Amino acid sequence: MFLEEWQKVNKLIRGIEWCEAEIIVSEGNRGLAASIVSGITYVFQKYDAIIVLEDDCVPSVSFMDFMYQCLENKKIFSVSGYAYPVALEKGTHDIYGCGRVSSWGWGTWKDRWQYFEKDYELVKKLRQEKESSRNLAMWGMDLESMLVGNIRGECDSWAAFWALKGVEKEGICINPYESLIRNIGLDGSGANCGVTDYYDVLLMDKNKQAFDLPDEVYITEKTVEAFAPLFGSYTALNGDKGEKEKILVYGLGNYYLRTEERICGEYYVEAFVDRVKKGWFAGKPIIKSSDIAKYKYDKILVMILNNEDCLEVKEQLKAQGIEPEKILDGKVLYG
Repeated sequence: MFLEEWQKVNKLIRGIEWCEAEIIVSEGNRGLAASIVSGITYVFQKYDAIIVLEDDCVPSVSFMDFMYQCLENKKIFSVSGYAYPVALEKGTHDIYGCGRVSSWGWGTWKDRWQYFEKDYELVKKLRQEKESSRNLAMWGMDLESMLVGNIRGECDSWAAFWALKGVEKEGICINPYESLIRNIGLDGSGANCGVTDYYDVLLMDKNKQAFDLPDEVYITEKTVEAFAPLFGSYTALNGDKGEKEKILVYGLGNYYLRTEERICGEYYVEAFVDRVKKGWFAGKPIIKSSDIAKYKYDKILVMILNNEDCLEVKEQLKAQGIEPEKILDGKVLYG
């Protein structure tokens, strides 16, 4: 089946007559990551900018005009013709800036691509500082699991490393409000994609040759909020405006992450207390139980599902002199 499909693609590419084409055929299947990275690196030996279009990304008729115009702005990190499925009201221009690289119908410049590296330690590094941990939580909560998938052989992602570099460099990425790219590989036909219609979008149906672009692209707070359900974290948006009770969250695991939207809507999270984790999460410090006395807070919210462990932690907190009425049980509040 795969050979037959490859032969169809090969025949199609060799039939190109509408532009000058250089065709490179590998002797064997190099896999997604190696193919993309080597191809981009090869192009940058000759050119200063690139537009990358994979075989499962269907462009609209306006895609190339969009990319050409956006790539004139060399202050940004990357450009993509894909419109993320986020609840973001269209502004006065045709594009907006975000902090997440899209690998679907995208482009960048040689001096940006030079930062690319397969650094499996980068997530850990970003969590060592307040601002970088917040940037990671705003734009890449899914990236660590993608790296784990690489290690386990469940996927072959290069884009996770590229997205992490964008986060590290605080790069601004351009996306349109109306999509000029549709990914058709999410129906089970893509070797590195699951089956979902979540990212499906309608293509811009008109031939638009001129796009309204701002003189300066920046990331608005509304954009950050819109991306929280997709790639981000509500904790990263959890600011102190003085109207919420301050809490310490004991336990930074999946239970907290599943309920963080509700928690951050009700409380201001001052810090996390965790026995194993350290560093920062979403701009909040991760501390040990012995450091609790150094912080000002109204309550301590225990987010531990195991009943025995939860009871042990509550008794430990009481032994540290913390009043029982200041200790909240997450299971009681959030189920």
